[in-house]
Amino acid sequence: MTKTTVACIGLVLILGLGLPSWLGSQAAQELPARSGSLQYEVSVVLKLIHVYVTDKRGNPVENLTRDDFTLTDNGKPVVLTEFERHTLKPAPEKSETAGGPPVTKPSAAAADAPSAPPGETNRKFFLFFDFAYNNARGIVKAKKAALSFLDEQVRPDDEVGVLSYSSIKGLAVHEYLTTDHAKIRQVLDGIDGKGVAGRANELEDQYFRLIQEGVGAAIAPQPGGDAGAGTSSAQANLPLLEANALRQESKRLAQTFILKLTTLARALRLIPGQKQFIMFSTGIPSSLIYGYQAGNPQSGSARTAFDAGDRILRTQNEEMYKQFGAAGCTFYTFDTRETAKTGSLFAYDEQTFATGFRNLFSSQGVFSDTTDIFKDERLTGAPSLKRFSDTTGGRYFSNINMSEKNLAQVQTLTGTYYVLGYSIGQQWDGRFHEIKVEVSRPGCEIRAQAGYFNPKPYARYTDLEKELQLFDLALNEGSAFRMPVDFALTALSYRDGDGAAGLEMVARIPGEVTQRFSGSRVEFVGIVFDAVDNVLSLSRLEEDLRSRGGQTVIFAAPAPAEPGEYRLRLVARDMDSGMSAVASTRAAVAKPPPGLALSTPLLLSPEPGGLYLEASGGRKKGSSDWKSVYPFDRQSVSPIAGAISGLNRKFLAVVPFAFPGGETPDLAISAFVLDGRTGRRLPVEPALVGRTEDGPAGTARLELLLEAVPPGKYVLYVHAEDRVSKTLAHTQTAFVILPD
Repeated sequence: MTKTTVACIGLVLILGLGLPSWLGSQAAQELPARSGSLQYEVSVVLKLIHVYVTDKRGNPVENLTRDDFTLTDNGKPVVLTEFERHTLKPAPEKSETAGGPPVTKPSAAAADAPSAPPGETNRKFFLFFDFAYNNARGIVKAKKAALSFLDEQVRPDDEVGVLSYSSIKGLAVHEYLTTDHAKIRQVLDGIDGKGVAGRANELEDQYFRLIQEGVGAAIAPQPGGDAGAGTSSAQANLPLLEANALRQESKRLAQTFILKLTTLARALRLIPGQKQFIMFSTGIPSSLIYGYQAGNPQSGSARTAFDAGDRILRTQNEEMYKQFGAAGCTFYTFDTRETAKTGSLFAYDEQTFATGFRNLFSSQGVFSDTTDIFKDERLTGAPSLKRFSDTTGGRYFSNINMSEKNLAQVQTLTGTYYVLGYSIGQQWDGRFHEIKVEVSRPGCEIRAQAGYFNPKPYARYTDLEKELQLFDLALNEGSAFRMPVDFALTALSYRDGDGAAGLEMVARIPGEVTQRFSGSRVEFVGIVFDAVDNVLSLSRLEEDLRSRGGQTVIFAAPAPAEPGEYRLRLVARDMDSGMSAVASTRAAVAKPPPGLALSTPLLLSPEPGGLYLEASGGRKKGSSDWKSVYPFDRQSVSPIAGAISGLNRKFLAVVPFAFPGGETPDLAISAFVLDGRTGRRLPVEPALVGRTEDGPAGTARLELLLEAVPPGKYVLYVHAEDRVSKTLAHTQTAFVILPD
């Protein structure tokens, strides 16, 4: 099990899904400017449609222009205002890296006048492992195929995610869409055949074997036989009753599979662009859904069997296909049986002898079916997989042993595509829009999404849609769910007088953000990632802010304090409206130095405090609470969290110090400010205005006045020397001066 998988366990309790790794920003403090907001009203938006065009031989058509396309939205022609042509160059060179797979060098794709936001036109792949309808050998081959695809076909700017489904664990998101392909490899390395469960296809196959055997007639008591020597009618039909029960269980498993994937399809509407699914499965047995007929119904043979299928399953199955098509998902299905028709000379005997109602000396002996060496196609999932691909515009590949060649075909089919854009008045009604794309050039075949759904009010989101929204907020800097107003987040790395380390994320969420939270439940989710983007911890808190009237909120949450580098992210989300705000920062925890230690400075503004909230849990046993290490009067000052108002340039800095195991230090403290952009030292000298001591620990209070300093990013450096032990220590914090 990988570190990422272990870290996701804590998230399952809250989200029900595994939260993936996140690529943090490079800035020490992120305050991205955004425009627009989530409004439940009519607005004009740019709709982008991915279109794949091939000739009659299945080869991509690469030289079409905007004028070659026509598009209708709900039957109405639209004017194409945006047009992009994407064509992958020949496979880029690869260089070997020590101890790892080949690394693909970037190769730019040809595009005409790119105008879409970054990420919306990137290729997006989901590797989907179906454990419910699969076998251990198939999973091994699927894993090998997925790794080959990652190494040979995936390009540096491709976004890749990993999903799986099992009858026991349900749907799982192992890794969300990311360009960090090393994280995808880490997930794939942890996949094995142990997740195979719910072999409904085998139950279905055995059911029809029993039907064709005519079990009841074969072992019914002979006329004139006594009760002791014969078998009762109830006993004779017991295997068939058991098979019927097993088949009903198979239908239940199939229905659960279909409904879970339908929910996923609806949630994937939230992710822009076309999503390519590479699905490894044997498929739901077609006979479960569409029925089955065996033997000659005119012969009256006991082996004649007819089943009309299941009307409810058919309806739900077709709805699943529709939802995936509308969400812009294309399925490339890889049948994980050896071939589309599995050669098995002894499968019939293995399955029917195991029932105990057939032996070498019965009329249904080994010579009953010696010519049928292939499993009946109607009892397999091949038709289901084919329909999955056909209805979503993908391809079905029957032989998993030819995965390398087939994945190269997927690369070809997805490597050349067009992006058509047009403006539309968007309403928050959740309605479906049917899209039809045509090409004027003869001999072309088109694959494009069947349509799209308008957005809908957050109150109508499903649980899975809300979970995917949280993924998007936590992982995507350009999330469409974010408010245009952001807030600041800082990280405090500290050490108390006993030498215990602590790390705390502290955010100042201004009233202009909290006043937009009108619901009864506002969720605060703090996430901590390590240096390689594994999820280390998650803190969560809910609060009703309706009575606070846009009051400033000071939110804090503990984080792991072991030495290392961390990325911290905080999502504040109104659970009624979906309005959300996000902040991010970085932190570093150093190994405990011998002697004197300085903690991260906490910046304070001479303003009344707001509402203080702190998520519980996650604090290492024995470590001090951050409030005891950073004492301040909440009625007169409040944490700035790294963002200083342009109208208020005077602030304080609380700098904790500690000399674990030593005497009370005699400190000489100095501080200065550097321009974060130029590295130039500013003519600002922070003044020491106070100091408290408590044995080997205490705090120093510095005052800074930055009246002549322009808006921008800066770093406060603090140095200290203990005159008794002659040991030195230093600390720093980044802050931003906002425009007036």
